[in-house]
Amino acid sequence: MRCNACWRELEGRAVSTKCGHLLCNEDASKILSNDAACPICDEVLSKSLMKPVDINPNDEWINMAMAGISPQIYGAELPK
Repeated sequence: MRCNACWRELEGRAVSTKCGHLLCNEDASKILSNDAACPICDEVLSKSLMKPVDINPNDEWINMAMAGISPQIYGAELPK
């Protein structure tokens, strides 16, 4: 998986935007400290519209998601 802004390979954690883009932590920080617009679609962003996500979920999380069950609702934790 790659950052939608700089195309670097993402490892571990990334940031998901309200507009559906995935960014590395570095690019997400740049957005918040500058104009707060998504570099891909120009959607106005704020910290509350950007969520950290784990891009290497554990097997339990993957199995629940593949079965159509929301892992967050059932308390399946992503690895930290």
